[in-house]
Amino acid sequence: MFASSLWLALLGTGFYYFLEYRDWLDWNVKVIYKVQPGPCRYALEGGGSEDVIHIGGGIILISSGFEFGAKTGKIKSLNLNTSEVVTLNIRNDPNREEFLAGIHGITYWRDPNSGKMYLYTLTHPSKEDRVEVFEMTSPTELTYIRTISDPLFTFMNNLVAVGKDKFYITKFWQSRDTYMEYAEMMLRMKTGGVLYYDGKKARQVVGDLEMPNGINISPDGKTVYVAEFNTKKLLGYSRDNTNNLHKSWEVYANTMLDNIDVDSSTGDLYIASHPIAYKITDSVLNFFGFAFPSQVLRFKMRDNMVSEIEEMYSDDGSELVASTAATYANGKLVIGTVRDQLMVCDVNYLSE
Repeated sequence: MFASSLWLALLGTGFYYFLEYRDWLDWNVKVIYKVQPGPCRYALEGGGSEDVIHIGGGIILISSGFEFGAKTGKIKSLNLNTSEVVTLNIRNDPNREEFLAGIHGITYWRDPNSGKMYLYTLTHPSKEDRVEVFEMTSPTELTYIRTISDPLFTFMNNLVAVGKDKFYITKFWQSRDTYMEYAEMMLRMKTGGVLYYDGKKARQVVGDLEMPNGINISPDGKTVYVAEFNTKKLLGYSRDNTNNLHKSWEVYANTMLDNIDVDSSTGDLYIASHPIAYKITDSVLNFFGFAFPSQVLRFKMRDNMVSEIEEMYSDDGSELVASTAATYANGKLVIGTVRDQLMVCDVNYLSE
């Protein structure tokens, strides 16, 4: 009798976790409806635009060339006023092997006293992750300043600057081996976290996360937002005066959230995401060659908390492949992708 009850309990538990795993992978999602905020067009049709940030005046900076094992990458600029895309020239180039290799997340910080703007770019050379630091000396030119590395930088994803050479950065994976990375994802291991770099060294301020992806900070500097990719959640952390983070809330979004952009005037978040999990998880090893759908959500914020979620864009992957970042500026929605296009959409309607 006891053995029969035990087997039934084990069978029931196994079936429960099977259903939960099936739902996490989105096996039941059959249709992605097409949603656009207005007419859309390509600003780039190749090379990728993994992260995009609006630095003011309708100027969008783009990290282009992210790829596992890539040897180099580029930083580009899109001028929404002219639709011109240029590759930024880099002065004082260190002429180092794998400089800008696998370029990933980008962020900037503007010195309130001097007005100088510093750009921080996360890169993935073969031996270690690095953050390359530049000063933006003209609209089309960067001056290389320094390279930041740390033993805690394993496989990082995105970062947000909060001062000169000070930033929060997400640890996406513990491993740098492709198959182990895939195992971390599929086994849903809590090996990720958030680090704070204080200008000299990094320390962990959040742990036990499932593949934390995008990160950004509220306009008042009090709340740090983290996209926990593998749980499909947006997390909110209050920031204290020692730069430690304390979890305040979480919101389930039912989509794998990627990079986070904050509208400096409203505080709203624009987050690109991946609405079918089993398709985007295949992007690591590319076993099946799926088309990767795209989605952009606007998280309307009130007192640094989510009040409403609005879908801005959606596509099954036939038009836009694997959206990773989005920003809203000059009445336009700019959407980046892992390795493919950069899209600009007119926003004909934005809810209050």
